Amino acid sequence: MTPTSFDAARQHTIGDLLRRTAARSPQKIAIVCGGISWTYSEFDQICTRLAKALTARGVHAGDRVAVLSRNSHAFAAMRFALARTGAVLVPINFMLNAEEVGFILRSCGATMFLVGSRSEPLAAAALQKENSVRECIWLPGEEDGQNGPETMAHFEDLLTAEIPKVVLPSVDPRSVLQIIYTSGTESQPKGAMLTHEAVMWEYVSCIVEGEINAGDVMLHALPLYPPRNPCSRCGSSPSRFALAGAIAPPYCAWAA
Repeated sequence: MTPTSFDAARQHTIGDLLRRTAARSPQKIAIVCGGISWTYSEFDQICTRLAKALTARGVHAGDRVAVLSRNSHAFAAMRFALARTGAVLVPINFMLNAEEVGFILRSCGATMFLVGSRSEPLAAAALQKENSVRECIWLPGEEDGQNGPETMAHFEDLLTAEIPKVVLPSVDPRSVLQIIYTSGTESQPKGAMLTHEAVMWEYVSCIVEGEINAGDVMLHALPLYPPRNPCSRCGSSPSRFALAGAIAPPYCAWAA
């Protein structure tokens, strides 16, 4: 094994977890959302294709990418795809108002905005505020076809386009994976920066305390953005609890 291949084998980020699970259990169901059903192999390939498409569109390591969306297969795929680019995910509560969403976009310096089905009016209002967003991409929900707003690129466009000839970066596990904003009850919301390593250890705690095993099926009805109330059993937010499936792996059924 060469030093380069040895380093790749040892690399341990959120994107690597999915790659290893796909290698171990390629035909196992990973996600079911409405009429969409992906095996771990399919999910892994989709996330790689998305990561390359995002890189070709100018998303690079350290860039902030905000997402305002209800639960969907597209949200989950973008989560892992962004991890493979080294970009930083900034999930936003879709129950906030336009002023609050606009503040988060401005505060984190988001350059791309992923907008889910039924969140388009809120996103449009938030974008009227000062921000650094260069492009918006629409994410379908489980009940949607392929039609979305003409003013945005579509999730399916990234999947069906020719795979760009780009090389994905080597991502440092100590680099920031996501920024989670507080509710800002007493002042402006604050962004908490979480690294790949920090989130992975949270996943491990979810697996241990939640007693997750490879035969489990998890119905994920709570929102993928970090909600106020954590899981009562293991103390972690539902988004981290469900995405622990990339390590275990059970499969997740997503509810919008």
